[in-house]
Amino acid sequence: MKLTFSTRAWEQYLYWQTTDKKILKRINLLITDIQRTPGKGIGKPEPLKHSLSGYWSRRINDEHRIVYKQQGDTILIAQLRYHYEI
Repeated sequence: MKLTFSTRAWEQYLYWQTTDKKILKRINLLITDIQRTPGKGIGKPEPLKHSLSGYWSRRINDEHRIVYKQQGDTILIAQLRYHYEI
């Protein structure tokens, strides 16, 4: 699947590149798994509700989540830091 980042998610990805290589490695692992199976796999995937309906979340760690959405054959990465702040 094709992968795209929102502007905010890309800034957060660059932040992790310079701040925490361990979290960056986990993010890359999650992204690879999301591309294979968007609705299941590692990181406890869960569909989000209410205003974030259509988006999914996976755990990067206890504090941070990756939030993404499948749009046809494209995965949109919307967030890579904190909890659900799109």
